[in-house]
Amino acid sequence: MRIKFLSFIASFFMVSFVITSCLDDDNDIEYSPDATIHAFELDTIGYGISYKFTIDQQKGLIYNQDSLPVHADTIIDRILIKTLTTASGVVTMKDKNGSDSTININDSIDLREPIKIKVWSTEAFATYPPDATKAKDYTITVNVHKHDPDSLNWGYVGKINDEITGAQKTIKFGNDYLTYSVDESGTLKVYNSSNLSSWSSQNTTGDLAILPNSILPLKDIILATADNKVYESTDGIAWTESNKFSGEVNTFISAIPIENDNSQIEEEKYIQQATYLKTENNVRYLYSILESELGTGNAETKIQAAGENFPTKNISYTTFKKGGQYQNVIIGEHDESIKITVGDKEIPVSIAWGYNGTTWAELGTTSTVAYCPEFKNPTIIYYNNLLYTFGDKFESIYVSKNEGIAWQKADKKFSFPYQDWSESGFKPTIEKPEFMGRTNYSVVQDTENDYIYFLFSKGDVTFGEGDNTHPYSHDSEIWRARLNQLWFDKAKDAGQ
Repeated sequence: MRIKFLSFIASFFMVSFVITSCLDDDNDIEYSPDATIHAFELDTIGYGISYKFTIDQQKGLIYNQDSLPVHADTIIDRILIKTLTTASGVVTMKDKNGSDSTININDSIDLREPIKIKVWSTEAFATYPPDATKAKDYTITVNVHKHDPDSLNWGYVGKINDEITGAQKTIKFGNDYLTYSVDESGTLKVYNSSNLSSWSSQNTTGDLAILPNSILPLKDIILATADNKVYESTDGIAWTESNKFSGEVNTFISAIPIENDNSQIEEEKYIQQATYLKTENNVRYLYSILESELGTGNAETKIQAAGENFPTKNISYTTFKKGGQYQNVIIGEHDESIKITVGDKEIPVSIAWGYNGTTWAELGTTSTVAYCPEFKNPTIIYYNNLLYTFGDKFESIYVSKNEGIAWQKADKKFSFPYQDWSESGFKPTIEKPEFMGRTNYSVVQDTENDYIYFLFSKGDVTFGEGDNTHPYSHDSEIWRARLNQLWFDKAKDAGQ
């Protein structure tokens, strides 16, 4: 950057008039209007994008609240200052010799690190040498994202208990997270945590002795199904066979908030409605019941017959609000795979279903260009206003941008932490985790902080084919992921 020496400017201002400054009770200097920067702007940052800069006059800071994209340091290492406006002051910075020299904004400047500049008012030049106490200092900082906003950021949380080696199910009930699994002795155990980092465990008691095929937490009660029977619990530990349902209940499907027209209390504005599958005369039907009507008699509502493509087991659901109304979207497994023909191959696929509190409808498509592949032990989540699904083996994540109708493989940035196994003797570590090939897992979301938590049972894993297989072992690990952009947004909202 070429600069002009201050001495010339100083001699020029020796003949200018003096603007009297005032001192307050704390001897703080009130700078003349021409000793402040009124506007600052950089040249565009790739694709013609301009970033707004904030000028904090009190602290003497100039910075961009919206960080520049990752790798923008290769742009701002030589960039033009497009706008640097004062009323009539002179802007300087230190040259290589440590002397104050005026800035020529027609030359590029390196802003990879914060730089300090000084604005000299006419009053500062009233004496010779110029009075530096009557010049105002600024620090220019260009914030650049260290992480790609479109990528998932993964972090290790800790362990649950290494006695968890088989299938597991996790729910959030009240303020607690409850993970259920059967230990090596065949005992159903529940692992309890309020923060997903420290856990206690105990045996469940009562009538439920096996891992349920579905567990549904409502506001004040937990419902579960096993062997076509319903069980209930108010604490997640003690279970009794429920008498609140009639007939053969196969599995719970979802819970959805239904508006309560009879209450003006905000906490009671919505009532949880459970939906479930029942078999009657060899036909599967979809039913619903409000939590407030459990045990009141004939409170079950038959919604409709389940369609041929409605899943039968390992059903995962997610709930979100659209147009002021809550909706469910589910994905699950079928007794016989649903297949489509792609080229000369038959591909097993998953079909999503949606529920608006009144009717269930098939959402998925069998289009050869927008299908969702079949997942074993599938999970579906609503995250960052999109639907995502994945399952055992952790090979890929699929995303739907239209509430489950059409699907595509998610961007490689939104993926599980895969590793390069070409290194001889490589084994996954906490620093370099591998999820490929894993089963026996469960997922819960922290919607307040935008985290997705993955809980894994301890296990031995092998993935790959032929001579290119990779075995490894892992503990009962808990990992969490969050989209960087959501982290940036929260930091901005918090003023960080």
